[in-house]
Amino acid sequence: MLRAARIAAACLLATGFAQAADRVVDFRYGIPTWHQPLGVPEDWHKPMANERGALLYDFGPGPYVQGLTVVEAAAEGEAFTHDHQLFLEGPRVPIMSTVLKRGSDSIHVTTLAIAPEKASPSDARTKDYERLDGISGAIDWAKPATGVSPEFRNVAWGITRPIHYRVKVGSGAAKRIMLGFCESYKNYLYQRTAHMQVEGAPDQIVDLALNAPHNQAQLFLFDGRDADSDGWINIKVFAPQGQDPNATLATLAVYAAGTTLTRAELLSGSLAEKDRAELRIACGTEVLRQQSRTDLINAKYSGNAQPELAVKSLRTLVLAKDGTITEDNRPFLLTQPQATALTRTDKGWKVSFPAGTKEITAWVLSGKSDDGDARKARKLSVTDAVKQTTARWNSYAIPYDRVTVADPAIQSMIVSSLRTLYQARETIAGQTQFNSSFSLYRGLWAGDAVYITNLVAHLGDSKSGRQTLDALFSHQLPNGIIDELHPQQIYRTTAEVIWGVERDAQISNNWDYAKEKWQQIVLGVAGIRGLRDQTLKFPDAPYYGMFPPGFSDGGILDIGAEYSSVYCAITGLHAAERIAARLGHAKEAAEFRQLADEFHAAFEKNRKRDQRRDKNGNLYLPVRVGFKGEDPIPQLTQWAFMDSHLNGEGWLTSDHEIVQGSLALLESTEKQGIPVSLGWMPNGIWAGMGMMYAFQPLILNRPEKVSDILYAAANHASRVGTWVEEQSLVGDPLKLAGDQPHNFAATMMVHLPASMLAYDRVNTVHLLGAVPQEWLKANSVNRLDKYRTGAGTVTLALTVSADGKTATLNVEPITRSDKPIKIMLHTASLKNAGFTVSNKDESIELQPGQRFKQTYTRK
Repeated sequence: MLRAARIAAACLLATGFAQAADRVVDFRYGIPTWHQPLGVPEDWHKPMANERGALLYDFGPGPYVQGLTVVEAAAEGEAFTHDHQLFLEGPRVPIMSTVLKRGSDSIHVTTLAIAPEKASPSDARTKDYERLDGISGAIDWAKPATGVSPEFRNVAWGITRPIHYRVKVGSGAAKRIMLGFCESYKNYLYQRTAHMQVEGAPDQIVDLALNAPHNQAQLFLFDGRDADSDGWINIKVFAPQGQDPNATLATLAVYAAGTTLTRAELLSGSLAEKDRAELRIACGTEVLRQQSRTDLINAKYSGNAQPELAVKSLRTLVLAKDGTITEDNRPFLLTQPQATALTRTDKGWKVSFPAGTKEITAWVLSGKSDDGDARKARKLSVTDAVKQTTARWNSYAIPYDRVTVADPAIQSMIVSSLRTLYQARETIAGQTQFNSSFSLYRGLWAGDAVYITNLVAHLGDSKSGRQTLDALFSHQLPNGIIDELHPQQIYRTTAEVIWGVERDAQISNNWDYAKEKWQQIVLGVAGIRGLRDQTLKFPDAPYYGMFPPGFSDGGILDIGAEYSSVYCAITGLHAAERIAARLGHAKEAAEFRQLADEFHAAFEKNRKRDQRRDKNGNLYLPVRVGFKGEDPIPQLTQWAFMDSHLNGEGWLTSDHEIVQGSLALLESTEKQGIPVSLGWMPNGIWAGMGMMYAFQPLILNRPEKVSDILYAAANHASRVGTWVEEQSLVGDPLKLAGDQPHNFAATMMVHLPASMLAYDRVNTVHLLGAVPQEWLKANSVNRLDKYRTGAGTVTLALTVSADGKTATLNVEPITRSDKPIKIMLHTASLKNAGFTVSNKDESIELQPGQRFKQTYTRK
């Protein structure tokens, strides 16, 4: 732990980090509170720490993104304030070192999740029933009345998708099934509507806020039947499209068909004198059946502070005689020294210790922990826990070393972002996937996922990316549409996934996976065609020839026809055409091209009707099709065109009037270096999308602009290199929206700096498209090591001498056997940094298959 001070000097987390140049990562726009994931890749356990070094658990369906159980080192008297936080062992290892201050008193906190020997999947399957949507839930989320079955205390949470259980029955069997709810958060109508589906029974739709007050149990009966004779009865709960999409379910009980039941018996449930249920499920408690996990907080106190632990929680805790704090007779919290008291507070619990205590260690147990796990945890000292966890983290195959840039702050963000992406990986119902985040977005979102799969393909980890694409394909419906966010009708998803498959094949130069998925790609194109065909029945509709009304997301809540799906459809159909051509399916290639052309023709016709100019005269296309009236936020959801400009292989060209006008519009709305109001938060910053925006000037050869945006996005991060999805401007009342850490931003923080050194576009590799002057100081090293692109694998090094007067570029041979490629070296950044370049147009073409070395000088 003594290494913390030394590491701080090299880490982005060091307070007061500064450089002489204008561009510097100083977190001037950063978020004041943050969540740092601690768990290991592909494990069920996803704990987090906050900026105070507290452990966070029980993320649930309200309040969103907030840990409902928080274990924090504290002291008697006034609260301590956050002073600083850094990674104890460097950004590759999520062990947090935090300092809290109160006058001359301080608390030095070390926080970690003890890395297990082996990661464990999120297993929600038993011999009697299975949960297929994951294990998201919260313990003791609700407080039902005395005498109500205890299962109503907990909650399963469907994260923008259905909660999906299935119960084992005899083939074709009928059962009477109860679904139980106990809402503790939502107050308003349409904010917690439960659409309940039980196989073999009519659906029921109920507004839970209308039906009962907070913490009152609600019961619904179904006469279900195994209609497809597969030996299971499927049960789903979700929210209707257009309403709060996060569903809840407290309990599920199965009775013999025809059982006569009273409300009293259903309410008392497992407390009844005779429980007649054949199966009773406490929904949301799947976490308690997972492999045991232990997290640790160590706090060292200076001054006169009297230590205590503050446990904010709805859980009912008990202090046992041996000092173990239990919950439902399971060990939950162990301490050294032994706690002297456990006292209720208005926020949860206070754990007290003997007078004069100067150091406390707390072990928090999760999963199916028992007394044996508790004894094992106590034997693991803080020092050993740090050593064990560090060693295991250093063994994980995360592709850190593919991208190196000279600014240590940006490099630390690259490393931290990569680790975060892999920490979010999870195996659900047999599918291993990159999740979009850890609480609100603990699951698949295709719009994020395809950018992550694209990134990891660049880094040489197509295997992990393809697993995520497999997970997306597992949600493909018989009509071809990929529906991972049911019932939200997001029509761009199918095309995005097809693009993701083709992009992986391009980058890896391996088309076996595309061949494996060929029939699903054909089916996906048929699904896109079927949606378009629906519009042809309505020749007077503003969306004729495109897509019917659906859900846009990304800033637009209402259900309506929108252009983001059209942009993605054209891009995805051209990708499908290239896959077909590569695999020798000429007939399908022509059909896919024709469908893309039909979409394109409809797009051009309709966009000329709908396009308009902003107050500055910039031409743009509102994302809502047929939008009428005043447009108070012209830039709203204008991320949509950027995707096709970047990934569309030239169909939406840089000189297209919509691209030129829309980029001018976005530039005119920049505040704190990034366009505002792109998404859900008016006058808010979406830093991840800001980095996506930076790819546009990269394509347009504006290197200084790219660098400005990169540093602006970095300065909106937390001091541990994470981002919230959207945040208010500095100076405005603090507001944060979406999950944190936001993995789309983490993806962009790796992909953008790498692309500034090398990116491909339409079979051309562009080298050094945007190298900030800050990366070209004395002793600077910028490197790509076997970084894969769609036009060849790039290994290069751009290094600056100790005196800063020479820069040497070494490029290993770039080859591609399957197609002709071009290699363009851009030297504008070198020129801007004062180096002499010989070429007048600031770019030269290199020959494929040849090594290139050049030294540039400056005075």
